Amino acid sequence: SGINAEYGCLKPHLKKFYLLSFLGSVVWIALLSYGMVLLVEKVGCILGFNNYVMGLVVVAAGTSVPDALSSVIVAREGHGDMAVSNALGSNVFDINLGLGLPFLIKIVYQSGDLTLLRDAEAFEDVILKPHSKFGFILLGVLFCVYLLIACNKFRLNRAIGAMFIILYVLFIGYALVQELLCDGGVHC
Repeated sequence: SGINAEYGCLKPHLKKFYLLSFLGSVVWIALLSYGMVLLVEKVGCILGFNNYVMGLVVVAAGTSVPDALSSVIVAREGHGDMAVSNALGSNVFDINLGLGLPFLIKIVYQSGDLTLLRDAEAFEDVILKPHSKFGFILLGVLFCVYLLIACNKFRLNRAIGAMFIILYVLFIGYALVQELLCDGGVHC
């Protein structure tokens, strides 16, 4: 009954189309994602930001809004554990599949290692590429998040939420400083 019956989710004669519906959803997501990335690239070009910063700020925020909304909805229904699990689980999935799969495809097709570090003139000095630098910073942020939650006895409240927002603003600020003042992080 309710919304499921209204939209045909429980109608027996429509159940045979579940795979087609799922594949259609995947195609729509792929097309809309492609359009979003293309649009963000163009806007970044107009504003003078490179694709990395636009992806870090705009695309990341755009893809996180649905997760945030679903977490808010289930938290308001009294399922705070499900909201936290959604927030953490979706990011773990995004990192492992979203980064792992493209890296694997690139390595398989180019049959070589994927280099995350760039050697300096002398072998004693190793300069981190900006993307690697952000990876280490994100690990630090993750550690801070865990530490904040642990210090608060694994309870979420407004103060923890405010601290998370401050951490995010600091990270975005750092990313923009790297891009705007440090030539994409290469000279800092």
